[in-house]
Amino acid sequence: MANLTVVHGEWVNLDKPGGQVFFVADSTSGGTYPTAYKGKGSSGSNNGLSPQKPINGVTTGTTDGLNALMDKCVSGRGDTIVVLPGSIINTAVVTVDVADLTITGISPSGSINPSAIVVNATVDGFNVTAANVVLENLHFGASTAAATSRINAGAAGLTIRGCTFDCGANDVESITVPAAGDDLLVENCRFYVTANGPDAAIEIEAAGAERLTVRSCVFSGDTDTNKWDAGAINSGVAHTGCLIDNNVFWEGLAVEFTAAATGIICRNFAGEGATLGQAFDPGSCMCFENYEADAVDQSGRLFPDTVAS
Repeated sequence: MANLTVVHGEWVNLDKPGGQVFFVADSTSGGTYPTAYKGKGSSGSNNGLSPQKPINGVTTGTTDGLNALMDKCVSGRGDTIVVLPGSIINTAVVTVDVADLTITGISPSGSINPSAIVVNATVDGFNVTAANVVLENLHFGASTAAATSRINAGAAGLTIRGCTFDCGANDVESITVPAAGDDLLVENCRFYVTANGPDAAIEIEAAGAERLTVRSCVFSGDTDTNKWDAGAINSGVAHTGCLIDNNVFWEGLAVEFTAAATGIICRNFAGEGATLGQAFDPGSCMCFENYEADAVDQSGRLFPDTVAS
């Protein structure tokens, strides 16, 4: 997570030392999981400058929550918002319109991040409209309403790192990439289908989206019934210059690209849920050392199985 420390009584992110650090929590946890810090929960009246006085992060139609923090942050300063352990349920979109902002959760002690965001509305959970934003160490629980996405990469240079996504029946797409989402980096994330419904974990929506990188992620389709309906990474457009590297896919189609999509797909592993030869549809991407398997006690085979000559 962000490199946080206290300097002269103030919290600082050493990776962005010129920025301000703010803390948010749900209405009850207040900073020390699972109970409030010294009995003090989060509040809209807190200044958010310490874990002891976190701002209430819940965003609804009447409560600004995380959106209110965008007004406190300064674009380009390198500010950081720390989501404390607990579950923040948002019923309105959080518009991330501050450039060079980091929104980070607390690093997990186990396999699931303790800082959770749950979308409970037909909206994008986070709509990123400013450049060079970082979202890291967050757990996106299965949405409780038909979310249009958990993260919409609507500006260049977004990094999504170390996050977990429970992909439930309301989570047709978890990350959407419009034309403005150039240079999106998704790394070390885990996507788990938990119910029938998800089409894709990452959906590339516009041919103008360039240089997408997805690396070192896990995409689990759960079962043959619940697996990704379109493809874990899916695109029906001619996006360009992507890099899909060192990912693991389980159940369902791994990569499904239109014929004109370009880039490199390399060192990926796909198991179960797809007929051999169909786990990867690379479009016009170059392929290196991808393996697929559809049966136990058998080694994976190269995809494509025709070697360049």
